[in-house]
Amino acid sequence: MSYAEYAKHYLTMPDCILFLLLTILLLVVVYAIFYVFANKSFKGELKIQHEFFSLAERFYELIFSGGSIIGFMAAYYLINRFVTSGSFYEFWSNYKDYLLLVFMLISILLNTFLDHVLVRLKRLDKSEMASIRLTGMLYMIIIFCYIKFIYEDNNYDMFITYFLTLMIGRFVYFDASFKDFLECMKQAARNIPIMIIALALLGILCLRGYSTDYLLKHNGVITNIFFCHLYIVIAIFILHFVIELLFHSKVERSQLERQVGKKQKSGKADNRKTRNQIQVIQDLEDL
Repeated sequence: MSYAEYAKHYLTMPDCILFLLLTILLLVVVYAIFYVFANKSFKGELKIQHEFFSLAERFYELIFSGGSIIGFMAAYYLINRFVTSGSFYEFWSNYKDYLLLVFMLISILLNTFLDHVLVRLKRLDKSEMASIRLTGMLYMIIIFCYIKFIYEDNNYDMFITYFLTLMIGRFVYFDASFKDFLECMKQAARNIPIMIIALALLGILCLRGYSTDYLLKHNGVITNIFFCHLYIVIAIFILHFVIELLFHSKVERSQLERQVGKKQKSGKADNRKTRNQIQVIQDLEDL
């Protein structure tokens, strides 16, 4: 199959719409899990909302960081596969190792675009961001272990070396002390449940894609995993703003109800005060 035929396959209707709807449905389930946890852990609408979005944004960052890394690996794989002749092929053959480093830098810029522009993460501080990206290292290592030992594909061994180099330089601060690193590790451990949820979501999408032949096995496992991440990013972009609006309207409604309740209590107190004054006047008249 040519590049155009691959693109046509993945954009075929209604397969791509059904795959996107499945991704949105699974993401709604993820939101429900986060909301139930936040609702059981905290009281008060604002605290519940903050915890929910904190969990959601950590999930987003895990997907963004993982998808960015897998994206440049998929691009490298596809160029190796489809570019087989011509002047660009000669250039690619001579400098592809150096260009892989350029792809890594592009992946960092893509990650920054996703979490600062596409869906701005407003509730994570620097330490939380560092911890979730450290969890992202484990997320990627598990994916690589699946590719190498379960899928039994050795074509990505070179990527693993580049990946580890990138992750060490990207997620470990050069001026951080060992104590800071240990604290970051503790915070990263708290993100393990979020990582498990992300892996489960990815696994269900891959299973569905392979069972329906929407994801082509001969197209490269790394490419298919990237497509799944791409669909998750699109679903996040669609649902994130919907969830923001729902919580905003819910908080406004809750505040309005509290204000009405206060006015009603104040009105009842005034009525009691008025009745007491009338009773006093009546008692004086009787005297």
